[in-house]
Amino acid sequence: MSQRFNSKLLPMKAHYFLYNAGIAPIVPFLPTIAKQLGFSSFLVGKIYMILPISGLIAKPLFGILADKYKLHKTLLLTFEVILTIAFFSIYFIPEIHEPVGKVDLTCEGVAFLEVCSSKTFSDESIRGVINDNNNNVQCKISCDVLSQHNTSSYNVLCHEWGVSQFCKFTNTSILDDSRFDFTAVFNMSDDLKVKNCVDIRVRNAIFDNTNTTYRPKCEKLFATTCTMSCPGVKQMEKLLKEIDISKESQTSTYQFHLFLWAAVISWVGMAVIVIIADAICMGLLSDDRKKDYGKQKMWGCIGFGIFNIAAGYLVDIFSQGDENKNYSCIFYIMLIFMIFDMIVSLTLNGESADEFEEYLSVFWELGPLGREGRVLVFIFWCIGAGMCTGVVWNFLFWYTEELVTADQKDWLKTLQGLMTGVQCFLGELPFNFISGQILKKLGHLNVMSLVLIIYAIRFMAYSLIKNPWLFLGVEILHGPTLGLSWPTMVAYGDKIAPSGTRATMQGLVGAVFEGIGVSTGSIICGYLIDTYGGEATFRTFSIGALVWLSIYWIFQVLLRQAKAYPLHQGHSHLASYATPNEAILMTMSQELQTY
Repeated sequence: MSQRFNSKLLPMKAHYFLYNAGIAPIVPFLPTIAKQLGFSSFLVGKIYMILPISGLIAKPLFGILADKYKLHKTLLLTFEVILTIAFFSIYFIPEIHEPVGKVDLTCEGVAFLEVCSSKTFSDESIRGVINDNNNNVQCKISCDVLSQHNTSSYNVLCHEWGVSQFCKFTNTSILDDSRFDFTAVFNMSDDLKVKNCVDIRVRNAIFDNTNTTYRPKCEKLFATTCTMSCPGVKQMEKLLKEIDISKESQTSTYQFHLFLWAAVISWVGMAVIVIIADAICMGLLSDDRKKDYGKQKMWGCIGFGIFNIAAGYLVDIFSQGDENKNYSCIFYIMLIFMIFDMIVSLTLNGESADEFEEYLSVFWELGPLGREGRVLVFIFWCIGAGMCTGVVWNFLFWYTEELVTADQKDWLKTLQGLMTGVQCFLGELPFNFISGQILKKLGHLNVMSLVLIIYAIRFMAYSLIKNPWLFLGVEILHGPTLGLSWPTMVAYGDKIAPSGTRATMQGLVGAVFEGIGVSTGSIICGYLIDTYGGEATFRTFSIGALVWLSIYWIFQVLLRQAKAYPLHQGHSHLASYATPNEAILMTMSQELQTY
């Protein structure tokens, strides 16, 4: 019985479960939290370009520090506290209120406000202002006073709109900074979409210092440039946030800097916690590490999957009747589980394995790897797989929010939680168990090709499906994409690494996958969603995956012609076609390390 159950490993299992249960409610929803705060997809893409890199830098620095001074337990507890504080601080970041957009006021017969984007508005924003039946909506307008065809704005306001307070200015000179302000009253049902613009018919205008309502009308064409803000009108605020002038100012807001630094500190904390906890786990396992490591990590996968589903449901429950989602419950869930995790971490005992010494010589060993043609082609594939993975991790939920209809919005977070659950329990875990057999049956190169092909199919399915609830079926493909890609990277990296560089190869694979692939995919995806919308973005990545695969196979053909195989290069350490023990049940672990 003692061989079947090791009580020394119980705190380790508890740590993996509690830690992943704690971060599960926050990590997948963080991009959509940033969206609700008012950040554009391109800005979020920039943030997610930085985050994996910050984690990669932190891993060797604190790993070596922990090994040298035997501070594993101290650092683990310290960064659990830091992570908890950083995550919880995001809860207190307010939204970017009253977005201001540049619009055109055009008056000929009736007055229209033309709200345009140089790119395109998201489908979600368009539906919000076109399909809404809200009447008597009020927005604040501030317009340039100008002279047009010998008729000044004051003449139009005085004689045609009937606003007497401007009549005294009709014969005065117009200064460059002169403006007139009013409140535009309109009905959402009158809004029209014309190409990349939304035309809003102004039914009435209310000027300051008076309660009188005026009906804008013009006998001749009159046009001027204005700024527009709609405090409290969520549909219009979403639209104005997508105008270029609003996006350019986002990085100057204090909300952006608070969110960025909280996210970076969180990612550093997660990176350090994962590698140090793994090192402690390896030390506890001792000679049995190859057999039992995956069994410990499995509890983290279970905790992450269960509590991500629960978090999505709870967010929807707490958000009933609200225009925006109320994320408060997930921050308190995180806080509770992280406190319990700290208590459990205090009980961890055992000598940790020295896992980080190879980092000291990694740069010296990159030279031999850089001269290997097969290694360079393999790195090319890792970048492509990482780019595809970054799209799924950071922008799939964002896209579901574009597609969701008004009657589906109440259970949107439940849907997103279920999507993560399907990815974990029906996708990744099963394929982690069978990845060894698949690699043996098909071979590494064919599996790598299969991963990119299925990513292409998956992205195309997203772009074609209009009901986001149908995404639940598509998420099963998370298994043959990410569930196969990471074990394949570990196995093939071990297979082609020159003698004496296996540890370096595994570190290089992770760095390329996260630091280049995931980062690049995130910023490209954010830009494309910002510019062309989610549907076009996922279709583009579908085609891009096939193009990447084609280039990869061209490289493979060239390598075959050059006979650039490990046997021809004198390598005698060919790995068998089976998943290494380190890859068993650790794809979700790798996902969390990247987060």
